[in-house]
Amino acid sequence: MTLSAPDLTAWRFECRSRDGAGFLVRPIQLDDIERERNFITGLSEESRYLRLLYIMREPSPEFVTQMVTVDYQRTMAFVASTRDAGHEQFIAVARYATDARSAAAEFAIVVADAWQGRGVGSQVAAILFDYAASRGLETLYGDISATNQRMLELVRTLGLVTQPLPEDARIARATLDLRGRRVSRLGK
Repeated sequence: MTLSAPDLTAWRFECRSRDGAGFLVRPIQLDDIERERNFITGLSEESRYLRLLYIMREPSPEFVTQMVTVDYQRTMAFVASTRDAGHEQFIAVARYATDARSAAAEFAIVVADAWQGRGVGSQVAAILFDYAASRGLETLYGDISATNQRMLELVRTLGLVTQPLPEDARIARATLDLRGRRVSRLGK
């Protein structure tokens, strides 16, 4: 199935890291397959594990295709990218996928190792959260390894509530109520 992106030009943002480095945040597209694959393989083993909660050595072509295939409503992803010698490379990805029978969606954020702790994750996450609210989603949630202190700190800073999963204390669930959220982005 081929999905065409709606006009999302209002959801493109020029941003700066805490140390002043520029990057672009934009919706993911189907032609991002190679950039997404390079991003995943460029993550350290620890970063891949903390994002996926399992060890992945090399992503399959099917997995990468799944990561870039969004319908811009029930599934969505934003990428943060830079340009190096004219080539775009991803430095972070934030995404959500809705639950089939509710106005809730699971979200995930991953930041390239060299860009962690520089404010990129919080910016791309805030854009994703605003987008989700503008699409009528009521709740976002994400499961985070209890050892991933950097991510737990990030979601708390962004206003999410965290608590251990009753069935597995090694995982914390972060939840954000989007009802009543004022969308601060131009894309509304």
